[in-house]
Amino acid sequence: MTSWTKSQLPTPTNDLDKVANDIDRWGYGLLEDALSEPLLTKTRARLLEQAAAELKFGLAFEDGGPSQKWGDFRDPDGALRSEVFTSANGGINQRVWLLPNKGEEFLGVLEINKMHEIVSHVLGEEFQLSSFSSNIAKPGGLKMDLHTDQWWAPEPTKPGRRNLPVGSMTRKKFDCDLGFSDARYAIAPAACSNVIFMMNDFTDENGGTRLVPGSHMFGRHPDLIKDKDIETVAAEGNSGTALITDGRVWHGTGANVTKENRIAMLLTFCGPQYRPQVNYPVALDSAILKSASDRQKALFGLKIWWGYGRTGDPNLDFIDPDGQTLGKLTLS
Repeated sequence: MTSWTKSQLPTPTNDLDKVANDIDRWGYGLLEDALSEPLLTKTRARLLEQAAAELKFGLAFEDGGPSQKWGDFRDPDGALRSEVFTSANGGINQRVWLLPNKGEEFLGVLEINKMHEIVSHVLGEEFQLSSFSSNIAKPGGLKMDLHTDQWWAPEPTKPGRRNLPVGSMTRKKFDCDLGFSDARYAIAPAACSNVIFMMNDFTDENGGTRLVPGSHMFGRHPDLIKDKDIETVAAEGNSGTALITDGRVWHGTGANVTKENRIAMLLTFCGPQYRPQVNYPVALDSAILKSASDRQKALFGLKIWWGYGRTGDPNLDFIDPDGQTLGKLTLS
């Protein structure tokens, strides 16, 4: 299935048009110096301090080891798994969730204009922040299974075929018509997958994100058995570079075979009509919501989009999470 040579693939560049064209052609692009000083140093220091504190106080989320693969949220009987993602249970890589709550430095990342320009190229004028977290790939962590970040999107299918209802999809059970092979049709991009900021240099050896170039146009999700040996390439770049992907591209964290951590800060965006991974109006500290810029409010899902996301009156521009809504009235 490989139809590329490494010399053809994206390399880090400051040219926004080149990054956009790379995303269109290959499903990903590399924006050099996307996170510049002094914000790079400030966010990295705050991130590493937060990660160390979560480890110290037994609050760290760890996965990616031989016996602890990412994504197994539930037991076979469907019950949510508790206290599973720890080093004691085989976790190696460390995730730090909900970064906007963990330092004002991270709010500055949401104001990077170059990032907004590229995300807009994929998703259009309006979009939301789906998640904002970190993945610290540590020595010994395994290569992640290939996946897309819009696994929930229905795929093209043959007329008359009974598709899997959208409400029945899970990370391990999504619609896939393997008999449909018309290359003229592909899933539309609904998530600008990840904007992955390289907080230190990314290399093939230290677990740089692995991708299948051009897979955003395959028109289907990866099959863990059929596609297990497909050729991938590692995204490599200097600290401050951003890997920006189309939500349909096949990708996964690489295996870190060095002795040093690979540090990434990840932002995922989705269209305004989709449900983000994080419920920001509930999850964020109220002071952050109150002081947020209009751009940040839109990212956090507080902006009403064509009547969607409202709390009552659909004519408002932004909702107030602490505002009063009109309740039951009587004439007596």
